[in-house]
Amino acid sequence: MATKPHEIGRVEEVVKVALKLFLVRGYDNTPMSLLAKRLGLTKAGIYHHFASKEDLLFLVHQTAMERGLKPVFEAAAQEADPERRLRTFLYEHARMLALDPTAMLLIREARRLSPKHLQDIKRTWRRGFDVVRDAITELQRQGRCRADVEATFAAFAGIGMASWIAYWFDPARPQSAEAVAKTMTDIFIGGLLSEPGRQSRAVKSSAAVAIPNLPPKLAAASAVGRAKRRA
Repeated sequence: MATKPHEIGRVEEVVKVALKLFLVRGYDNTPMSLLAKRLGLTKAGIYHHFASKEDLLFLVHQTAMERGLKPVFEAAAQEADPERRLRTFLYEHARMLALDPTAMLLIREARRLSPKHLQDIKRTWRRGFDVVRDAITELQRQGRCRADVEATFAAFAGIGMASWIAYWFDPARPQSAEAVAKTMTDIFIGGLLSEPGRQSRAVKSSAAVAIPNLPPKLAAASAVGRAKRRA
């Protein structure tokens, strides 16, 4: 039997209020009796729609991921070029984590889910991992990415780096979200696409050109010192 529109609306309202309470109080410190009181329902009224509190948490996860992650997946999927696809996903993912306070809730409270529900949530997160790993692998095939990087480990590193934003970013400064997302993306892409040994060669090169610019006395002293070390 189809769910009636007013029941759908009630479920959405329960999820919305539950999410707010979970954000403020945490999952463990939010009794169903408080949720029922906020909604003007009885506990029996809540359990009419949800078999358990854990079922409610699962639906909160699903709703938040549909709202936050789906647009990120869609934006990345529109990019045919692997580097643009990678940049788009990492930037939008990091930006979402900075702007949406529910991200911390999803990361922190996922361990409260049943094994079955947790697997369902992990399948959604897996989509993001696949986007990153597959883009890196494609770039390596095209010779546009470091060949000495393991694509699977790099994908975990990129997503993990962005995920930590939820722990330290100040949501009271949303104007910084784009700068944070760009910084994270540039650091990851820059390291991934950089040529192996480029940094070491650049350091040696800068050291070589620094000596002629020394004052005459210092240059002479430096030359004497090098001669002594070679002796």
